[in-house]
Amino acid sequence: MQRRAWAVVGVVLIGWLAGTASRADDTPTEATVTDVEGKEVKVTALKFGTGTRRLAWLADAAGATDDAKKGPFALELREPHSTTYAKGIITYVPVGAVESIKYDYDKQVASVAVKGVAEPLAGTLQYKGINVLSFGGTAGDKAATFSGGVFTKDHIKGVAFPGAKPVGKRGPANWLVQIEQPKAENPTLKASNFKFLYVMPGGVEVLTDTATVRKGDPLKLDDAVTAFTPVAVDPNNLTAAIEVQIGNVEKIVIIPQQVEMGGKMATLAGLVGEVDAGWKLFPLHTIKGMKRPKKD
Repeated sequence: MQRRAWAVVGVVLIGWLAGTASRADDTPTEATVTDVEGKEVKVTALKFGTGTRRLAWLADAAGATDDAKKGPFALELREPHSTTYAKGIITYVPVGAVESIKYDYDKQVASVAVKGVAEPLAGTLQYKGINVLSFGGTAGDKAATFSGGVFTKDHIKGVAFPGAKPVGKRGPANWLVQIEQPKAENPTLKASNFKFLYVMPGGVEVLTDTATVRKGDPLKLDDAVTAFTPVAVDPNNLTAAIEVQIGNVEKIVIIPQQVEMGGKMATLAGLVGEVDAGWKLFPLHTIKGMKRPKKD
């Protein structure tokens, strides 16, 4: 049943996936690590662990490479000021697009350079297990493991990957997303082409064009929708009241955060949008409001 649900969604999104396919879909096999003493170490036969994951919702069964068939391997980077909750805004950067990662343990920040992106991405190291990267490989003909972003005596100071490739072409950002984070003065991020991400039992992820609403037609964030403002997100009743503006009409829609897909219950993880560095996942509780940018 899960496969059937995935197949249906895949047909719906085939145009979006084709338009956003990453040129950085090959996982790097070698790196230069800067260890705790500042010494550079060449590492080959890389195997990634904590801090990375497959983006299965971008998998292409007919892909030419293992990464394409399973979905690109991506670095998970939590937005520095995304929320006061554990589940914040996550940027997924294809590992093949990462040029380097530097860790400043005194300032408790990680800096990620992405090929083709002018400014490095920032991530906080203030929370245990957040923005941590672990990987293994061969260094000097010996098996070795490395960890960045952890406050241990053998943590690394940085890692660089040769041959990084830019993320696939992105269109202009067509949404401005204001984050629900008063301590950071509710910053605004840019993204485009939003879809809804649902998680099914067993971790199966389903990306859809539309979200089921309690009454009326499913909600699609197409060009007709100019504003999307969560009014109330209830984690107990698993519902969210959203004020949307469609043309000149404003209305409230109720989005259940659990829906049936292929005979299984799927939970809404949030909205996924394209950004220059890859993709961002915005859980509903992190969004103060979304609107279209003003046209010049």
